[in-house]
Amino acid sequence: MTLAGVSALAAGIVLLASGALLVVFVLTGKDAWGRANDATTAFFALLMLPATIEVYGRYAPGSRLMIGVPTLVGLLGLVTVASTSGMTAAARLDWLISAKIGAAGFAAFLVWMGAVCAQILGRGGLPQALAWFGFLGLGIALAVSVLAMTFVRAHGSFAGDVRPSPALSAAFAFAYLCFPAWIAWLGVSLARAG
Repeated sequence: MTLAGVSALAAGIVLLASGALLVVFVLTGKDAWGRANDATTAFFALLMLPATIEVYGRYAPGSRLMIGVPTLVGLLGLVTVASTSGMTAAARLDWLISAKIGAAGFAAFLVWMGAVCAQILGRGGLPQALAWFGFLGLGIALAVSVLAMTFVRAHGSFAGDVRPSPALSAAFAFAYLCFPAWIAWLGVSLARAG
């Protein structure tokens, strides 16, 4: 087993726990649950760094630019997520600012994820089903993001008396669950291939 594989598997588990903590925070409104969510999000981002570098090492020969640029973008995104979430967990950064900056960091991570999926399909080395599942998760997340932005434009936010429909909430949960599953699968795949 490689460090990158174990680290990515752990990152998937931590990201799943982070999502659960976010749900508890939203349901209770207790700040401690929000800080726990931020701390686990920061930990997830740090755990993903070895896997991101390992994937670059696997695909760089013969494709340095095609994987190098997305790897740089992904690493910057992960460092951004780790920094903002860590500072928010430590009460050093307002969560609204952290959410905006962290969302940009996570989007950068998703660019890396898409590039990895493309590399897998184009060059092999990891399971093709992993790539297709990653693209499915990215597509669902994009669709849910558009629906969420439409909701926010119509209602101002997710806060207050107006809540998203159960269908939108379920779609968001499903889209979210795709990411820890993909990351954990990546970790298992790296560990087996390594």
